[in-house]
Amino acid sequence: MIKPILAKSNGETLGEHTRSCLQIFRQLKEIYPDLDTLTKYPPFYLVVFQSLYLHDIGKSSIEFQKNLIKQPNFWKHYRHEILSTPFANLLNANEVDMDIIKALILTHHKDLKDLYPYYETDNFFGTTFSEYVKTLEPNVENINLFVNEFNQLAKEYGYTNLSISSPPGINKFNKEDWESTLKGLSSCLKQNEDFKNWFIFIGIFGKGMVNASDYLASGGIREILKPLPDIIEIFNFEKYTSIQERCMNSNGDTIIISPTGSGKTEAALFWATNNLNRTKGSRIFFTLPYTASINALYRRLRDRLSKYYSTEDFISLLHGRAAYFLSQMYEDQNTSRHLTKISRQICSPYKVLTPFQIIRHFFSIKGYEMGLLEMYQGLIILDEIHSYEPKTVALILGMCSYLKKNLNAKILLMSATLPAFIKTLFQDKLGITNIIEMNKDELTPYLRHKSHILKGSIYEYLTEIQKAINDNKRVLVVCNTVNQAQEIFKKLQVTNDNSSLLLHSKFILKDRERIETKIIADEKVDDIKLKQIKLLVGTQVIEVSLDINYDVCFTEPAPIDALIQRFGRVNRRMKNGICPVYVFSKGSENDKYIYNPEIVEKTLNVLQKMDMLYEWELQKAVDEVYSEGFGDKKEEFESTYRFFNDILEEIIPFNNYDRKESEFYKLFDSIEAIPVQFLTDVKEALEDGDYLEVMKYTLPLTKGQYYRLKSENRIYSDSNNLFIDVKYDNEFGLLISEKTSSIE
Repeated sequence: MIKPILAKSNGETLGEHTRSCLQIFRQLKEIYPDLDTLTKYPPFYLVVFQSLYLHDIGKSSIEFQKNLIKQPNFWKHYRHEILSTPFANLLNANEVDMDIIKALILTHHKDLKDLYPYYETDNFFGTTFSEYVKTLEPNVENINLFVNEFNQLAKEYGYTNLSISSPPGINKFNKEDWESTLKGLSSCLKQNEDFKNWFIFIGIFGKGMVNASDYLASGGIREILKPLPDIIEIFNFEKYTSIQERCMNSNGDTIIISPTGSGKTEAALFWATNNLNRTKGSRIFFTLPYTASINALYRRLRDRLSKYYSTEDFISLLHGRAAYFLSQMYEDQNTSRHLTKISRQICSPYKVLTPFQIIRHFFSIKGYEMGLLEMYQGLIILDEIHSYEPKTVALILGMCSYLKKNLNAKILLMSATLPAFIKTLFQDKLGITNIIEMNKDELTPYLRHKSHILKGSIYEYLTEIQKAINDNKRVLVVCNTVNQAQEIFKKLQVTNDNSSLLLHSKFILKDRERIETKIIADEKVDDIKLKQIKLLVGTQVIEVSLDINYDVCFTEPAPIDALIQRFGRVNRRMKNGICPVYVFSKGSENDKYIYNPEIVEKTLNVLQKMDMLYEWELQKAVDEVYSEGFGDKKEEFESTYRFFNDILEEIIPFNNYDRKESEFYKLFDSIEAIPVQFLTDVKEALEDGDYLEVMKYTLPLTKGQYYRLKSENRIYSDSNNLFIDVKYDNEFGLLISEKTSSIE
């Protein structure tokens, strides 16, 4: 009896795995139509089909089979793709198609540079290709059976004119059958500009489709879900805002400028649904700048849409700490691990993520071909676009330009108040003509705040803050630095111990999650008398993350857009008439390291002339403050834009770049660290292999803080983790000026 050829160590046979891959391919072909037109290569889907059929046939090697079931063997980490590649010779394909099929088979796990160690030069040392080919011969009967199924399966997939030679004649295979593909492809991509321009998207989308089919099938995925075709029925409101109504019928790239509470999230989903591709399979990417808001939107969409799907796979969460948060959201850890895994694959029709999770693919980081394929005809929603630094705006602008030009994607930008110069920038670069805004009559009901400039610093008004608390107001205090927030919290906490909380970025993940969970739970209490938190002191994390609703705000001076976000956490539900927001005229000495003093001064001058904060007046204020655009950050924006465009020019298939991966991570200003007092807890977690437990003890340092601590010998590296000799308190967070111990 002939033993079946195995493809996986779990007992899945080569035939079973190949059929599963082709089932995924059939669905990808529908979700991503017209790639044959986009690539100007009519046989595109045909060569992908043939590549997938043969991609794992090299696993027929008797030595690979032994290795798979842990029997003694001499496989020695040889690549099964190399043995699979010569089987393409058996196809009745023309020379061009044959070369592309071989390229897709050869590179479906490794890039070109990773395969060169197997190239047999005069100095080659190791087991040769010809010796490995001989290991196929014991399975030749089974190989023949597998090959003979090709013609019938091709007909099932609509390819009636395909055929393959049989028997395969394995003894005729030689190293040139794969080495010529490796050498020729590498040479043409580097030296032949015409070939590169013709082949680039054939290779990217081809490898993306082969890899996606292989990885999803290997992960047990059998169905790739589509977005809901009529999401308006799900958000069946009694009355829609004008923003929502216009988005229901808007086609193409769009900019929405609309105040908080006007239903922008739903409007964006309406826009996306109306812009699905002709097969209704486009992937929808909803980006936000901050982890907390991403997690909140993920939960919201998951809860709202889950009853329309039979599996949790319909939505993915993607950011640096997504694995941890998913493990906290789902009791079944198998579910959270599964959702973490599929989040980086072409699976979910809805993805909630940071823009950086999209941008990373343009740096040719491993798996980028699948990432670019996923965004083909994608719908990219960029919310809170006003929140990004000039460098990030440059990256987003470059990304959007590439997506529009090369991947037929559509872009939606959203903001409550978008500076006119940024709106013009995106309009000009992307050719966006559809701008959706409310008129003055529609904006009038969104009046929520009256501003007051208080001369002096926050320390001069602690009595007024306490009085507001004593008057049973829920008070929000926002400082510009962590140290300032900690000091103010200490002073106010004395009389508000059981009803006050501090929140900033320098809490370890476990404590920050605990604090945010308490705040969110308190927000859900309807009766204000039963709410526990009367005072919330924090930094910028408050303005950008939490959906909270306080009665009054006291804030240190900041740029107008940051202040508007802070104000938005007061009277958020518009049920308390008009609430006061107070801005101190003086901040702390360290504010200059965070905000441009000139922008802050212009903001104070503008607010000094304002009273009632009508939405249209706020937009005018934003435009006045940013009348000079990026100001002294203009060169940073322009140099980043030029740098990113150079990176985009270098994208070619089958080449991930370690150099560019390091360049990508240099874009981030934070470094993950762990206070040394948790060293024992972390070591115990590492011994148990519980890396999510380790993540609980991490917090971000700026690069400046990192180098300062390093110069003071307060940094300690162990087991790929960075420990810092800084005092930590679970109520106050990181006290960066204080040591806990000496580190040996």
